[in-house]
Amino acid sequence: MDQETITKGIISGIVDHYIRDISQDPHRSVRKLLDMAERTSDGPTQKICYQMMQKMAKNQSSPYYEMIHHLVSNADPQTIKQFGINLGHNAWTFGSGNIRRLIEESGISISWAVLIDRAQTSGRIPFADIENLINRGRKTEIYAWLLMASDTLDEWDDYTGLFHSHQDSVFGLCVLPGAITEEILEEAAEIPNLMILINTDEPDWQLCAEKLSRKGILFSAFRLTADKSQAEEILSGEWLEDMIPFHPLMAFSIAGDTLAEETAQSIKEYIWNTRLDQVHPIVPSDLISDFVIINRLITHRNLLYRVNADGSVSAAKNLLFESTDLTHSSLFVS
Repeated sequence: MDQETITKGIISGIVDHYIRDISQDPHRSVRKLLDMAERTSDGPTQKICYQMMQKMAKNQSSPYYEMIHHLVSNADPQTIKQFGINLGHNAWTFGSGNIRRLIEESGISISWAVLIDRAQTSGRIPFADIENLINRGRKTEIYAWLLMASDTLDEWDDYTGLFHSHQDSVFGLCVLPGAITEEILEEAAEIPNLMILINTDEPDWQLCAEKLSRKGILFSAFRLTADKSQAEEILSGEWLEDMIPFHPLMAFSIAGDTLAEETAQSIKEYIWNTRLDQVHPIVPSDLISDFVIINRLITHRNLLYRVNADGSVSAAKNLLFESTDLTHSSLFVS
């Protein structure tokens, strides 16, 4: 048994213990868990993340405690544990160290997470190309993948095969609420490395959120912010306020390609301040800028890749994606 396997076994036992305790005393248990995580972390990425979380946890009236209590009371404990270990240990600790080593040795261009757009159904590259891309990414120690599904979730069987093939990774699947059938709900409940993100600009997303919660599935919310009216709903606080009764874990604003850079900057600043001020029992995220910041901590480079449906690759270095000369077949090739 190698050292990494032993380490994961120890972490798994510790997390099991604290998940049980959090349901009884979230304030004390969360602080103890974060103290333990900060002491045992040995890389800059996770140390900074855990220190920030520790600072937030000192706020005894923080609505984040309400969020955590709801999470451990409603989500499947195995899913919480597996997703948390895959993200916190595999992606941010073990994986980040190996990514830095690979960059130093080969100069390969890597982003710690990759966004893959499968929203369109016509003209997109075969799913086998996506599997090959993720297999190459896993060899470079990338453990985090965000997939934008089509409005019919026509590739659901392909997705589930991918999730089961990479059980040490985390997958976020962005979906339209109407695509979530009862059969998909049953199957998703058995996939502990999956978080479903539902589009809040679609009708009946609230009903979908309730169904996901009843099944114990990890879920968050997202919005592709493409215009000024959508941005104004975010900046006014209305977007987050409307979500509170439905308890998504996180709320991701994803800047669309048509969003003005000035507006994107306003959203970034608003979300950053709202998160630090702990205004709502939901963790808000400006996905592009937050993921770029994490990548800078890991690799010392501002970068986030998006693989488009046609196989082209866009890259974000700050707030918005820009076109590149890369293709899906040239990513993660030394």
